[in-house]
Amino acid sequence: MTEAQDIESFRDAIRVGDVPRVRRLLTLAHVRAHADDPMFDFGQRAAHLAATNEALLTMLIDAGADVNLPSVWANGPFTVLDHASADTARFLLARGVPLTPNVAARLDWLDALRTLIDADSAGVHRRGGDGRQPLHEAATVAIADFLLDRGADVDARCIDHASTPAQYALVDRPDVARRLLERGATPDIFMAARLGDPSLAARLIDADPDCVRARVNSPGYPPVPPSSIYCWSLGFGTSPYEVAARFGHQEVGSLLASRSPTRLRFMNALLAADEGEARAVLDEDTTLLSSLTREEHAHLARAIFHERFAAAGMMLRIGFDPTAPGIDGGTALHAACWVGHAGLVESLLARALVPVDARDPTHGSTPLGWAVFGSVHRRAPAGDYRAVVEQLVTAGADVTAAGNGAGLTLVQMARGNAEMQATLRRLGAT
Repeated sequence: MTEAQDIESFRDAIRVGDVPRVRRLLTLAHVRAHADDPMFDFGQRAAHLAATNEALLTMLIDAGADVNLPSVWANGPFTVLDHASADTARFLLARGVPLTPNVAARLDWLDALRTLIDADSAGVHRRGGDGRQPLHEAATVAIADFLLDRGADVDARCIDHASTPAQYALVDRPDVARRLLERGATPDIFMAARLGDPSLAARLIDADPDCVRARVNSPGYPPVPPSSIYCWSLGFGTSPYEVAARFGHQEVGSLLASRSPTRLRFMNALLAADEGEARAVLDEDTTLLSSLTREEHAHLARAIFHERFAAAGMMLRIGFDPTAPGIDGGTALHAACWVGHAGLVESLLARALVPVDARDPTHGSTPLGWAVFGSVHRRAPAGDYRAVVEQLVTAGADVTAAGNGAGLTLVQMARGNAEMQATLRRLGAT
């Protein structure tokens, strides 16, 4: 292999935690020379991805990697400890990596956190990865109370997601979120839905009736900006109704439904994969489906893009239009290719509603281009990108055409996925 291929192989081996392959590649001087490069997403280095794997960390350190280097991320660089487990954090601390208040808060190391803040009271405001402060990371109520007692801002917003500590805590640390609300944090409708608090939900709806329309990653609801951490913790496009259903809070869900107009009830039911409720709404308004706008039909492509497959399946059964443009103007077929969902691709190709070589208006890319690019940059865990590519080519997709509007070939777009490049060449790409 060439030196560039060795480095690419090193990158892939680090991503999947392939210890034997990393060990072999680190014997090569040209690979060791790049072991600290910020070659991963968000400017991360190999040590950041290896932060929970002591064997990989040991290899990198022995090969000369500097585990004190932060990631290259303008919105708040990460340290290797920001990704470490408690065990690997102790391993790294023993090798001289300095502990930060953010890490101590995340790992529930209260005594260590107290020592750090006693030495530097401004540490309660220290920004770490994504511009988070220690309170964003508080693992327990005790950690949160300590930080608040020492002057932490209960509504401090991080830099990258413009989100508060309570928003960060909501899904995985609901006890912390409740405590932050008790201590003055600003609530939002998603908090009421997740925590199952109908009184809070009613107060928020009374103050802002339109909050029932809030969706994660959508504008128009100021307490939750489009870039909110909820995109990753609750899911893109998620509604408060879905959150209440997901966490079993029927009373809050019923309240939200009762305060929502018919069209919103319908879309909420679809996206929550509640087919009974969706069909009940259609029975109430038999003209609803025929009156849906193209923008409303686009929920199908968006649901697929965000891997909400149960909802997407319902929409297809009910009669949503798979040609309606979703994310970046891609159709439902583009979206299914992006996430490598071979079953959906097969179903959409059988409908023959979307031309197999249709190009999106944003990137000028075909469904085949989305599949190839997704195999490198999306890498959906359950995706079968090679099967998708073969289905598209069998259906008539032009494997020799440029993969996007910039003129890149499909093989060029597959850089970083040697198996995909081999598949494309086997199918006739150059």
